[in-house]
Amino acid sequence: MDRIYLVGYMGAGKSLIARKLANKIGWTPFDLDLLFEEKFKISVNSFFDKYGESLFRKFESELLRETMSINKGIIATGGGTPCFLDNMDWMNKNGLTVFIEVSPLTSVHRLMQSKKKRPLIYGKSEEELVEYITKHYASRMTYYQKAKFTIKGENCNIDKIVENVKNRIDE
Repeated sequence: MDRIYLVGYMGAGKSLIARKLANKIGWTPFDLDLLFEEKFKISVNSFFDKYGESLFRKFESELLRETMSINKGIIATGGGTPCFLDNMDWMNKNGLTVFIEVSPLTSVHRLMQSKKKRPLIYGKSEEELVEYITKHYASRMTYYQKAKFTIKGENCNIDKIVENVKNRIDE
């Protein structure tokens, strides 16, 4: 297994876990949104505003498939990546998929505190955010649950995650 794909909702901590996990096992962390921004020279938010979600998902899916060239990499995907264009099935065939699961309320709390603007939730009040995330998260759960294994993202212990992932890599 040369690649690990971290999936989960916005605010699950995928990027942070990718960096910490990569540091612990000597692999390289990648963030699919940052790879997108580097390749297309535009922020994800600006791309959404200018061209819409449909085109973003098409390019995101193509970029995801380019990660086949990565060896010993941990790729933090966007919250919607697994939900479009058979991306989850593709990741399952080409790497180890890990669902970082947090409750919708944890996502709300983290996103309210985040400095990063997310195109799907930008400008929503806390009340609107709770309602939106609760419904939106539920609609994505069937994709996330296709991951090869799940890790609870609240108060996660990186050493425990490393142990779990190492065991999966060695299988």
